[in-house]
Amino acid sequence: MNFYTLEWINEVFKRYQEEKSAFFIEDKKVGFQPKYFLWALLHIYSKKELPFLSESLDIKDLEFVLQHQGFDFMYLVDLLRKEFAYWFRESIICRDFSEESYFTLAQEFLLLEEQLRKQIQIPLLDQMKKLILDLEEIVEENKSLENFDKTKFFRLIKFFNTVEKLEKTKCSELVDRAKNITEKAYKSLKEFEFPLPPISQLEFKKALKEKFDKWTKSKRNFS
Repeated sequence: MNFYTLEWINEVFKRYQEEKSAFFIEDKKVGFQPKYFLWALLHIYSKKELPFLSESLDIKDLEFVLQHQGFDFMYLVDLLRKEFAYWFRESIICRDFSEESYFTLAQEFLLLEEQLRKQIQIPLLDQMKKLILDLEEIVEENKSLENFDKTKFFRLIKFFNTVEKLEKTKCSELVDRAKNITEKAYKSLKEFEFPLPPISQLEFKKALKEKFDKWTKSKRNFS
């Protein structure tokens, strides 16, 4: 199973280690040791999940950087969360995923820090709401579907519908509205009604942790 959050962490961490001069995020120069930078990357996950997922790392490193460079460290965390939110949103909008991959994305989304989830969710739901209104107008006025962005709309429904199957949220009403107008316009909902893998959230988290542990063992030198 591929984990998209770990792919992002690996890619950003690799760029950080390979940067031969200064590393910048939004014009902010980052000068932390790699082990502290890795801890900052892991803060995309919620406070509840972070201790479990980061057991392979030395918690004393996190305690040290928070004590001595707490403000700069948390500012870096905010910048990285912002960059991750943009990457995640663009992935949902611009890429097609298999049914299993939508399950993985949804599970990982539910492990994210709460404010980060909102940074991802709110802009995507705004786009979905606009598309719902556009499609409702098309159906109501019996217009052509030719210029409607079906691809983006279906990607958004697939993602949020999978999230809703795993954990009911406040956006369930909007997801149902999107599915209802889709059925009226396209006479089918079969693209969204796929079964989820029989994997519990705990099993999923253990698999994610195991993959991360293997990754850290392959990169022993974080200093």
